[in-house]
Amino acid sequence: MRMKRFMALMIVSATLLGAVSGCSSSGETAGETDRSAETDAEGQSGAQGADVWELAATDPYAPYPETVNYTIGVTVDPSRTYPEDWENGSPEHSAYTEFYMAKLNVQNTDYFEATDGDDYRTKVSMAISSGDLPDIMSVTHEELVALVENDLVEDLTDAYNNCASDLMKEIYDSYEGRSLEMATFDGRLYAMPTTNISGGPEFLWLRKDWMDKLGLEEPKTLEDVEAIVTAFVEQDPGNNGVGKTVGIPLCTTESNFLYGSYSSAYKMNNVFTMYGACPEQWIETAGGNVEYGSVQPEMKEGLAVLADWYQKGLIDKEFSTRKYSEVTSLITDGRCGSVFAGWWLPYDLGGCYELNPDAEWVSYLLPTSENGKVTAWTGNPNQEVYFVVKKGFEHPELLVKIKSLTLDYNQGDAAYTDDSAEAAAYMEWVNHGYGIEFIGGFDWYDAVARSYTHIKEAIDGTRDPQNMTAYENSLYESCQAYLASVEAGEQPDKQNWIDYNCRMVAAKQMLEADTNTVNPVFFGQTESMGMMWETLRTLERKTIMQIVTGELPLEAFDTFVEEWKEAGGDIITAEVNEQVNQ
Repeated sequence: MRMKRFMALMIVSATLLGAVSGCSSSGETAGETDRSAETDAEGQSGAQGADVWELAATDPYAPYPETVNYTIGVTVDPSRTYPEDWENGSPEHSAYTEFYMAKLNVQNTDYFEATDGDDYRTKVSMAISSGDLPDIMSVTHEELVALVENDLVEDLTDAYNNCASDLMKEIYDSYEGRSLEMATFDGRLYAMPTTNISGGPEFLWLRKDWMDKLGLEEPKTLEDVEAIVTAFVEQDPGNNGVGKTVGIPLCTTESNFLYGSYSSAYKMNNVFTMYGACPEQWIETAGGNVEYGSVQPEMKEGLAVLADWYQKGLIDKEFSTRKYSEVTSLITDGRCGSVFAGWWLPYDLGGCYELNPDAEWVSYLLPTSENGKVTAWTGNPNQEVYFVVKKGFEHPELLVKIKSLTLDYNQGDAAYTDDSAEAAAYMEWVNHGYGIEFIGGFDWYDAVARSYTHIKEAIDGTRDPQNMTAYENSLYESCQAYLASVEAGEQPDKQNWIDYNCRMVAAKQMLEADTNTVNPVFFGQTESMGMMWETLRTLERKTIMQIVTGELPLEAFDTFVEEWKEAGGDIITAEVNEQVNQ
């Protein structure tokens, strides 16, 4: 139904555009429209013109009757070259800008250009400080707060309600309000956030072929995990030599730590959640207060397990200096057979598969709490990309319309049902990585589980492969190729092996998992964090490392908690509670 309405509007819109083309007075530039010209003296024609502008301002797909220019702050990659058929390609002239012109009659002009990272952040900071903003730009959450507090950006509530496509609303709704809530102030929406999909629960990944070789049963408890890792280290099923098999590798360099950043890799999050602890997260307690997870008493039980395992040699003795790439090498070379990581770990296992196709990695949801569930905390529902519109811009809905159109042609029905030349050119441009950076992309919260369902239905023959996103379609083809290789008795291609084990094996477990989900309630920064947080974080990580490695006794955790509170932790906790309550 949505697609039929979309196509009907395109036909009507084309007629309207033809009727109003050439109506601008001599010397008037595109976008410099003078609404006062549509006066009662023009009679019925003026009334109809006003209706067309009203339609454009309240409908996702209706084009503007005259070209609307808008300025943007854009990230550019100096090393990027444009396709040969776009000799004058630029952020202002590309397939996507022409596509938006054809569909909505809008044209962007670069207000400032910057390379991604510090350069872009500097340009945004200067714009905020001076109040001299482009019509549209992306900002961080901290920058968004400053913009709202200084009344520099438009209220997008009505624009969203009127011009967000059904697909856009469905995606935001999948976050149960958490995504838009972070861009909402006093009940009004001031930005379009770019979402973060759910990482799902973390798994314990084990070498099943090693387990079979040693006659070990599949693990069900924390004690089973300890027994299996002990057998791997002491009995050397990988033939690495005495003392050369690593137990559980961790990565605590390059800003990583042995917990936090859930559903990433090479951490011990599930050992802590087993006891009800959520380290490095701001969690609402049963009493309604918000507390910092790393200083809660449940942390001691998880630390006791880690300290015990380290003393027994079950945790990599070099974990404090291991880089991420070094841990991946341990896996690739067959020097370890047990790691904690998210559903996506097969992407890191590709090297191991190439060297030893018989290496069988299997994922388990362990360890579990007493109720048999794995506790998983969710991450920030948004990336640090919030699109805002400058205060006073005449068409704030333009941002919502462009993002809605982008979604429809990337993840909606329009990607397959509209084969117009401009749509095809746009999709080709996006597939080569051009143009999409300005608008940004986002996805359903349960995108991984949703993709699994769609791919499985396509494999089973109950879904048309064209009735899914282009990315899902490519994954479906890869999984089909994997199954065909297995059926033919051939070794599957590495990428097909990776895609199948991620998308059809681990994702299925994630979908069917009986998970206790905890939603942290704060991801921002308070006033005192800028001055105190790095000191508190250093104190935390140094103390935790010393407890795990045995340099400090377990009881040192209690002393750490008191020091953390006195060094500013209590002040920051109060500020966090104040912001959350607001």
